[in-house]
Amino acid sequence: MSAFRTPNFRGYKATILHRHDDNIRRLERHLDRLGVESTVIWPDFKIDDTPPDVIFFDGDNGYDGLFPWAKGCPPVPLIALISSEAPGRLEWMLSQETSAHLIKPIQSSGVFSTLVIACANYEKRQEQLIRIDTLEKRISSRPVVFRALLLIMECGHLQDEAAFAILRSAAMNNRQSIEDFASTLSHSQAVSLINDFSADKGMA
Repeated sequence: MSAFRTPNFRGYKATILHRHDDNIRRLERHLDRLGVESTVIWPDFKIDDTPPDVIFFDGDNGYDGLFPWAKGCPPVPLIALISSEAPGRLEWMLSQETSAHLIKPIQSSGVFSTLVIACANYEKRQEQLIRIDTLEKRISSRPVVFRALLLIMECGHLQDEAAFAILRSAAMNNRQSIEDFASTLSHSQAVSLINDFSADKGMA
């Protein structure tokens, strides 16, 4: 994970998915002191092209379908407001990929640290998803790279290490990943790469 910098929350927008009550009024006051503009909605929540920066939600009364996105794929950090420790409630809350929680009744402290933790956890989760996606793409591209290596080996009567050096060099010269370059490699291109590589090495 890259170094996390504590955000300045001034100018942030928060959506609070919860019935209006004393807890929510206290939360609104705390957010206002931090410079966070909050909007209270319950239960119908729709997200537009400019979603809020963070969402607080009622972990005690939340339900499947509360959020307008695929389960476990929130576009912003989620903070659960909870008072119940029932296992079923906690399991549902965690299944939403909640980034942090805040215990009800809302106290005079804790909102700032909860926001910081939520943003840090969400950022870490997004970085993990990107890494996983990159690895999955590389794994799925292995047969493509293998076929390109075989093509270069056959065309140039080369060993695998020499063929890979040619493929890697060509991908770098074209500013592409090895996987992307390998996916477009043709027989004539392979022959041309071998000739160019041999000439550069003084092997022609």
